[in-house]
Amino acid sequence: MKRLLAISLVLWPLCTATAQLRLTGLSTVWGDSFAEWTIYTDDEDTTGELKQRWPLENDWTEWVFSIGDDIGYIKMKWKDDPNQWELRCKGQTITIRTVWKNDPTRWRITDNNISLTMVSHWRNLPYEWKLQEKRWGKFEVLMTEEPDPRDWDVLDDLSDQISMPMKMAMLFITVYHSTPKW
Repeated sequence: MKRLLAISLVLWPLCTATAQLRLTGLSTVWGDSFAEWTIYTDDEDTTGELKQRWPLENDWTEWVFSIGDDIGYIKMKWKDDPNQWELRCKGQTITIRTVWKNDPTRWRITDNNISLTMVSHWRNLPYEWKLQEKRWGKFEVLMTEEPDPRDWDVLDDLSDQISMPMKMAMLFITVYHSTPKW
């Protein structure tokens, strides 16, 4: 028993060191544009970015992101249908689609193993979004100061089973549908 306890105490720091980053916020890089964002985490030395893939064309259908070791892209599945998106990162494909066609207040996000639903707290005001399934923990995206969509706070208390690409899918789709497109 003492040997097992000693091994546990030695291995515990290694296990906790591999815990993934927690998202804490998101802000536009420029005060007059929603095409480029800085992503904040619980590690001061690790920030990420989310930006349009083709900014000179003002194309809102394709995005790229990087955060920590994760680099990926997000694109509208079909250019004329904003009801479905795909996120690709590290060989993983995540599908992001509306629960009900043309209702941008409820989104189903799946990696074909785990399915999550992000919902807007208020149907007509996109200031607060939250994860519906509580068994995976808590994930909320809240406008820092309503009604200014340039800054967002993130409450990320999700299970480590939820990957960073899944978190990025939830963050992207909520902010994308809560900001002006210009």
